[in-house]
Amino acid sequence: MQGQITLSKKEKRYQFVYLIFMLMAALILLSIIFLKTFASPFSDADVFSLETLDQKAKYNERQKLMIPIIDSTFNSISKLTAEMPQPLEENEIKYKINDINGAYDNVNVNDLRKEGYHQIAAFYTMYFVDKKNVSKITDDIKAFEKQYEDCTIGYKDRKRDLIQRTNDLKNR
Repeated sequence: MQGQITLSKKEKRYQFVYLIFMLMAALILLSIIFLKTFASPFSDADVFSLETLDQKAKYNERQKLMIPIIDSTFNSISKLTAEMPQPLEENEIKYKINDINGAYDNVNVNDLRKEGYHQIAAFYTMYFVDKKNVSKITDDIKAFEKQYEDCTIGYKDRKRDLIQRTNDLKNR
């Protein structure tokens, strides 16, 4: 007759630890096999946040370079007077407006705030054109006033001449 083989408590503990270890090893092996094809959502989020921070840093760096140009352009446009045309300053203003408009053309920045520079350039262009129109209108008004004064002087001279002629004809 065969006797029943029983394990001691120590052997049962070893067998249990061995089975737990084998189960863990099998789970790790299977998870590596099946999950290695899936993309980790954590790594993409980190890369995206790093790229976003890098883009913001590039934008801020470029913005620091553009702020003095924007301020000087506005001051230059504001200083334009209607009395004297200043072709050199006007040409410089046009170049500065083009610089503002193309501030982020050569820089790879995916920030929506960069579109504001196109709007600033459009505003400065309109402001510059308005200043030039005011200058032209002021010149035209001055020319019309001078013509009016010349016409009134000529009219008064002719009226005086006509009155003198009529007086001369009456005296004859």
